[in-house]
Amino acid sequence: MYDADGNPLTATLADYAAITSAELPSFELLASETPATTNPLGAKGIGEAGTIGATPAMQNAVIDAVSHLGVRHIDMPTTPSRVWAAISNARNHQ
Repeated sequence: MYDADGNPLTATLADYAAITSAELPSFELLASETPATTNPLGAKGIGEAGTIGATPAMQNAVIDAVSHLGVRHIDMPTTPSRVWAAISNARNHQ
Protein backbone atom coordinates (compact mmCIF):
# COMPACT_ATOMS: atom_id res chain seq x y z
CA MET A 1 0.00 0.00 0.00
CA TYR A 2 1.14 3.54 -0.73
CA ASP A 3 0.07 6.95 0.55
CA ALA A 4 -1.06 9.80 -1.70
CA ASP A 5 2.57 10.86 -2.27
CA GLY A 6 3.65 7.39 -3.35
CA ASN A 7 5.44 6.49 -0.13
CA PRO A 8 5.16 2.84 0.89
CA LEU A 9 2.97 2.21 3.93
CA THR A 10 3.84 -1.48 4.09
CA ALA A 11 7.63 -1.36 4.09
CA THR A 12 8.39 -4.15 6.57
CA LEU A 13 6.97 -7.51 7.53
CA ALA A 14 5.75 -5.88 10.77
CA ASP A 15 3.10 -4.15 8.63
CA TYR A 16 1.49 -7.47 7.71
CA ALA A 17 -0.72 -9.52 10.02
CA ALA A 18 0.62 -13.00 10.63
CA ILE A 19 -1.71 -15.96 10.43
CA THR A 20 -2.37 -17.51 13.82
CA SER A 21 -4.18 -20.66 14.89
CA ALA A 22 -7.37 -18.61 15.32
CA GLU A 23 -7.56 -18.08 11.54
CA LEU A 24 -6.89 -21.71 10.61
CA PRO A 25 -9.56 -24.38 10.24
CA SER A 26 -9.30 -27.41 12.47
CA PHE A 27 -7.48 -30.32 10.87
CA GLU A 28 -6.35 -33.83 11.61
CA LEU A 29 -2.93 -35.15 10.67
CA LEU A 30 -2.84 -38.62 9.16
CA ALA A 31 0.17 -40.70 8.19
CA SER A 32 0.20 -42.61 4.92
CA GLU A 33 3.08 -44.83 3.87
CA THR A 34 3.71 -46.27 0.43
CA PRO A 35 7.04 -48.11 0.19
CA ALA A 36 9.06 -47.63 -3.00
CA THR A 37 9.34 -50.69 -5.20
CA THR A 38 12.58 -49.61 -6.89
CA ASN A 39 14.97 -50.57 -4.09
CA PRO A 40 15.25 -53.32 -1.46
CA LEU A 41 14.72 -50.92 1.48
CA GLY A 42 11.49 -49.45 0.10
CA ALA A 43 12.99 -46.02 0.84
CA LYS A 44 12.28 -42.78 -0.98
CA GLY A 45 14.24 -39.54 -1.09
CA ILE A 46 12.85 -36.72 1.05
CA GLY A 47 15.53 -34.02 1.22
CA GLU A 48 13.95 -31.35 -0.99
CA ALA A 49 10.32 -32.45 -1.11
CA GLY A 50 9.10 -29.38 0.77
CA THR A 51 10.82 -26.95 -1.60
CA ILE A 52 9.63 -28.36 -4.92
CA GLY A 53 6.76 -25.89 -5.29
CA ALA A 54 8.59 -22.83 -3.98
CA THR A 55 10.73 -22.11 -7.05
CA PRO A 56 7.96 -22.11 -9.67
CA ALA A 57 5.67 -20.20 -7.30
CA MET A 58 8.28 -17.48 -6.88
CA GLN A 59 8.99 -17.47 -10.62
CA ASN A 60 5.30 -17.05 -11.43
CA ALA A 61 4.95 -14.28 -8.82
CA VAL A 62 7.76 -12.29 -10.45
CA ILE A 63 6.26 -12.73 -13.91
CA ASP A 64 2.83 -11.76 -12.58
CA ALA A 65 4.32 -8.64 -10.99
CA VAL A 66 5.68 -7.42 -14.34
CA SER A 67 3.01 -8.85 -16.64
CA HIS A 68 1.35 -5.43 -16.95
CA LEU A 69 4.53 -4.38 -18.77
CA GLY A 70 4.05 -7.12 -21.36
CA VAL A 71 6.36 -9.72 -19.80
CA ARG A 72 5.13 -13.28 -20.34
CA HIS A 73 8.31 -15.30 -19.61
CA ILE A 74 11.56 -14.99 -17.67
CA ASP A 75 14.22 -17.69 -17.80
CA MET A 76 15.20 -19.31 -14.51
CA PRO A 77 16.93 -18.61 -12.27
CA THR A 78 15.23 -15.28 -11.77
CA THR A 79 17.95 -12.67 -11.47
CA PRO A 80 17.62 -8.89 -11.54
CA SER A 81 19.35 -8.79 -14.92
CA ARG A 82 16.94 -11.33 -16.41
CA VAL A 83 13.93 -9.43 -15.08
CA TRP A 84 15.37 -6.19 -16.51
CA ALA A 85 16.04 -7.87 -19.86
CA ALA A 86 12.51 -9.31 -19.99
CA ILE A 87 11.00 -5.89 -19.29
CA SER A 88 13.23 -4.22 -21.90
CA ASN A 89 12.41 -6.92 -24.45
CA ALA A 90 8.66 -6.56 -23.80
CA ARG A 91 8.87 -2.78 -24.28
CA ASN A 92 10.74 -3.20 -27.56
CA HIS A 93 8.03 -5.54 -28.91
CA GLN A 94 5.03 -3.39 -28.04
